[in-house]
Amino acid sequence: MIPTDSGKKNSLTYKISSLMSSSIRRRFGRILLLGFFVIAGSMGFDSPASGWERNTHRELTEEAIKINEGVLNSYLEANLGLENGLNEFVDKKTVKQWLMEGSDLEDGEEINLSSFTSTITTALSKARPFNHFHEPVSNSGLPGKDSAIFWSLAPLGSQSPGGPYSWNDARDNYFKALTSETKDERDEYWGKTFRALGQVMHLLQDSANPSHVRNDLHPFDEGLHDFMANRSVVTYTGGGTFSPDLSILEQSGPAGPNGEPFANLFDRDTYQGSAPEATLGTDIGVTEYTHANFFSDDTIPFQVLGIPSHNFPSLSELIPATGPFPSDQSYLTLLRLGSPADPNARAAKFTGNQALAKFSLSNLPPLELIGKLELDDAVYDAQARHLIPRAVGYSAAVLEYFFRLQFPLEPSFNKFEVLGDPPTFPPCGPPPDPRQDGSLGVAIPIPSDLNFIGTASLYYEKPDGSRVLEEQLNFPRPFPPFDELGFGVRIPLAGLVQDQPIRWYVVLKGNAGPGVQEEQAILAKTDEAEWVYECTN
Repeated sequence: MIPTDSGKKNSLTYKISSLMSSSIRRRFGRILLLGFFVIAGSMGFDSPASGWERNTHRELTEEAIKINEGVLNSYLEANLGLENGLNEFVDKKTVKQWLMEGSDLEDGEEINLSSFTSTITTALSKARPFNHFHEPVSNSGLPGKDSAIFWSLAPLGSQSPGGPYSWNDARDNYFKALTSETKDERDEYWGKTFRALGQVMHLLQDSANPSHVRNDLHPFDEGLHDFMANRSVVTYTGGGTFSPDLSILEQSGPAGPNGEPFANLFDRDTYQGSAPEATLGTDIGVTEYTHANFFSDDTIPFQVLGIPSHNFPSLSELIPATGPFPSDQSYLTLLRLGSPADPNARAAKFTGNQALAKFSLSNLPPLELIGKLELDDAVYDAQARHLIPRAVGYSAAVLEYFFRLQFPLEPSFNKFEVLGDPPTFPPCGPPPDPRQDGSLGVAIPIPSDLNFIGTASLYYEKPDGSRVLEEQLNFPRPFPPFDELGFGVRIPLAGLVQDQPIRWYVVLKGNAGPGVQEEQAILAKTDEAEWVYECTN
C-alpha cells in the first residue's frame, strides 16, 4: 500500500511533469513558428503573431475614422484639395478604403502566386507582426525584433519585409503627394500616404491586445483575437470610445527613438510595474493600460512555465465575483475595473477550491493554482468592453496628430492681380494682354502654438493639372510680421485660362508642435485666387 505522503508526492510529480510538458510544447511551438512562417505564409495562412483578425482591424479603423469624420472631411477638402474628402478616389481607391486596407495589410500582403518572386515577397511580408509587440515595463518587443514603437517610427525606407509603411514613410509620401508635378504621381503618393497611416493605426490597435503588450507570442491560439473574429467591433463601441488626452503628444516620448512625441500614444514610461491605478486615465500610453490590467492566455501566474511573470494584475488583488456560477467554478474580479457584480470587471475564471478562493486566493498554495486559472469567452467579453474603445480612440489620434487637425491654416490675403485693358482708365478689365504676367499674392498667419521652424513653399497648378514650385521661404520670418508667411510671385498669363481661378498650395515642412516639436512635420493649405483686374491710376 502506498503511504499517503507518497501519494501526494506522486500527485505533485504528475502536476509538475504535465506542466513542464505543456511548457516544452509551447517553446517548441515557438521555434517551429519562427522557423517556418514563410512556408505557412506561402500556403495562405496569416501569422499567429497577429493581434486581431483582418476584418477586426478594418472595423476598428472604420470606427476610428468616425470619431473625427466631419473635421477630417473638411480638412481634406479645404486644406489638401481632396474635393470629396474621405470619398476622394486616389490611385483607384478612396481615402477611406486606403486607410482601412492599410490597417489590414500591416499583418502582411495577401499571397500572390503569379510568380516565384511575388510568392516569396508576399509570404515574407507575413513576418511583419513579429514587430507588433511592446512590453512597457521593459520597453522591449520580442527578442531580436523591433518593438511596436520603434517599428512604427522606423527610419524612412527601412521597414522590411513587406515594404516601408512607417510614420516617417507616411510623412515622406504626404510631402510628395502635395508637391509632385503630375496628378498621376500625386495620386500614387496619396494612396501610399493613407495606406501607411492605416498600417500605423494597426499598431496602436494591436497594443490594445494583452498578448501584444506582454510579449506573449501565442503560437497556437489567442483567445481575445479569436473571440473578436466572430464579433463586430460596433458591439463594443455603442457606449462610446476612449481617446487619449492629446496633450501627451506635446511632450517628449521617452519610450521612443529621439524622444519622438508620437511614441507617447503607445507608452509614456509612466507605468513601471507598480501603481497600476495610474494607468486608468487619458494621459497614459495604451500599452501601459493594457499591460497593467489584463492577462493574456499565457501570462496568468502559475499556469505556464517559462513565461515571464508580470507584477499586475496580481493574484492578491483579485477577488471572487458575485454569481450565481456553477458549483465548480467562479470568476475573479479586478476591482479597479469594476465591482464584483460587474461582468465587465472579470479578470479570470477559477475552477479550483471555491471555499478557499472565497477566503483568499493569495492564501492558496501555488500548486493548487496550476491549471485552475484561465480565460474564457466571459473574460474575453469583459476585456473587449475596455480594450476595443481604446483601440478605436488611440488609433484615431494618429490621424489627428498627423494632420494637426486643430490647426487649419487660413489665408489673410489671397488674390491674383492682372493689369486690365485699358490699363489707365477705370473701369478697366478684360481682355488682358496675354504677353504680361499676373501677380499671385498669398499671406497665411502661422499659429504661434505650432512653434513651427522650417520652410514654406508656394506651388500653383496649371490648367493641365501640373503643379509648379514658385517660391520658398524660411520661417520664422526675419522681419515683421514675424508670424505670417507672405508670398508674391509673377505668373505668365500665357497658358492660363482667362478668369479661371488660380489653384495654389502652401506646404510647410519642418519642426512643429504644439509643445515639443516633431521633426519633419508637414502642414498644408490650398485655395483658389480669383482674377482681379487693376488699373495703373
